[in-house]
Amino acid sequence: RTVLACQQQVKIAYLHAENEDFAKSIVALSEGIQRLHKGVESLDKMASSRVDILIQCYEMQGICYARLEKWHEALERYNKALPLIAKKDGYDSEGNKQYNSILIQKSVLLLTMGNHRLAASTINKYLQNATFSQQMAGALIVDDMDHALALDTSAATHLKSGNVDKAISVFREHLAFVKSLPNNDVMKSGTLHRLGCLLANKNQYASALPLLNEALRTKKTVYGENHKSVLETTWAVAATCHSMGDKQKALEQYLVLMDKTNNVDDMPVDVAHVRHCVGRLFFEDGKTCQAIDMFRSALSEAETPDKLQLKSEIMLNLANSLTAIGDVDAGIEMYDKLLRGKWSKKTKIPFLSRFNRSLALLKGGELEEAKGILYQIGENRSSTAKHAKGKIYLALGHVAAMDGNIDEAVDYFENSFDVAGDDISAMARGKKCFAMVQVKNGQIAEALSTLEEILEDISNSGSEGRTVNILKAETWNAMAWVYKNDGDLSQAKNFAKLALQVYKTELGEKNPITLRNVSNLQLLLLREAENLEKSEAKSIIDAVKYELEDALAAFVEMNGMGAYGLDVASLKTNLGFIAVWQEKPKKARKLLRQVQEMNLPSWHSIINRSVVLEEYVEALEKLER
Repeated sequence: RTVLACQQQVKIAYLHAENEDFAKSIVALSEGIQRLHKGVESLDKMASSRVDILIQCYEMQGICYARLEKWHEALERYNKALPLIAKKDGYDSEGNKQYNSILIQKSVLLLTMGNHRLAASTINKYLQNATFSQQMAGALIVDDMDHALALDTSAATHLKSGNVDKAISVFREHLAFVKSLPNNDVMKSGTLHRLGCLLANKNQYASALPLLNEALRTKKTVYGENHKSVLETTWAVAATCHSMGDKQKALEQYLVLMDKTNNVDDMPVDVAHVRHCVGRLFFEDGKTCQAIDMFRSALSEAETPDKLQLKSEIMLNLANSLTAIGDVDAGIEMYDKLLRGKWSKKTKIPFLSRFNRSLALLKGGELEEAKGILYQIGENRSSTAKHAKGKIYLALGHVAAMDGNIDEAVDYFENSFDVAGDDISAMARGKKCFAMVQVKNGQIAEALSTLEEILEDISNSGSEGRTVNILKAETWNAMAWVYKNDGDLSQAKNFAKLALQVYKTELGEKNPITLRNVSNLQLLLLREAENLEKSEAKSIIDAVKYELEDALAAFVEMNGMGAYGLDVASLKTNLGFIAVWQEKPKKARKLLRQVQEMNLPSWHSIINRSVVLEEYVEALEKLER
């Protein structure tokens, strides 16, 4: 009668648990446990039928306490159940389904409680039992879902101990097992997501992206477009594409997240972080005006105390963007604000703010103050300074070149690519600067040889993709500049065309960088036309004029914040020279006046060119009179 009554108590407890009333379930199970012990002197003398129900009660209580997040109480119940099974079954307990199921639940609980080492040893005990069982009987000793949970827990313990490679290996095993199960989409998508994220964190992006894409497709089928889990994987896909240099795909996914901001109550991704990433993409693509808008929007979302690090990163990128459009004072003001902050020794923000401030000072013509900062941070021995050593050498090389100290500049540029290591982009930057100094020294052949070395380095690296293609285009542009300085306009034009084709393919025809290269090619064509008879030159100059006017219209359309003011001024100046050649003084004067009315930096070469243009216009106007 006691066994029947206790079985009834277990059924009652089960019904309470099904209704998620775990507290009542625990009470019902406690009553059953009391009845089982009634009239029994010790567990050794308890009937086997009672022991079976007692184990069931302890196991269910453990589950209910865990659901109520009463971890210690849950662990105590599992620890009572396991020795009872072991004593009842003896050596056979290792193959007992209930024993191993509880062992798995216990390891999950220990992991939740932060006892990672004991969790690892507990789950490993199950995995050893499972391996032995499969070898002997060819089957699992627990249900499929319990085994999947065990693999998941094992991977988590490896992550907690810092063994990421082992965690990846276990997740691969977990994925293969889950794919063998029917109706596995929910579990499969979660495993794909976790495995993809781990591979991405190991910089194995090519392996990570297919997994994350599959996870995203599966989650959309299971949950729909707006589910929290779908948005988490959307973020992972976007970040991975960004790291791989697939900026278009990254931007598409970031914009999806931004679009969901107003439609999802429990947004799993920080909106400020997403907008910051979009701003970085715009900046990297030369869309500085859009980048500034996005950084300012991100900054407004990052005002809470828990987002101090993110806020500082946004401010740094905003300052960089403001400096890039020529608003040097606003950029320096923001760098100074960052430098007044209190930072931990681990953050790179103070160093980067100081370094970028020196570059802004260089851009504003404040050479001495910039040099002082660069020399100071060049002596810094922190890990951040060591990582940025190449950029510091490049900046110091530019300063030396501006001061006319060519030998010193050469030393700095050589140092920059000496510390580049395997960073092909850093190596290319250093060698390009070195080549420019060689041109100043009249070493044209040597400069071209240096640039050809860059192309050879890129080829030998085996790297592919958008970033590498743009690196090649930048090198071809440098070669075009060298040939132009040597008077070989035909070769200069050929390399400029090669570069332009890459920019059109990789960045699009209306990208600011592409438009600048369109303009540069037209100027080479103008230089060629200068050596022709006027009748022969006319068709070339007309074609150049139309190309420059199209580029000007594109920049004017993008110039809402004055981000492309220098581009607009340069194009109008060049069109002014064309108008002079075409003997159109009114048009030339109009363009000149527009350039003169712009607020241009006093140090910029456009100022000198506009002075020359004015002399040409005045001479043409005298002839007209």
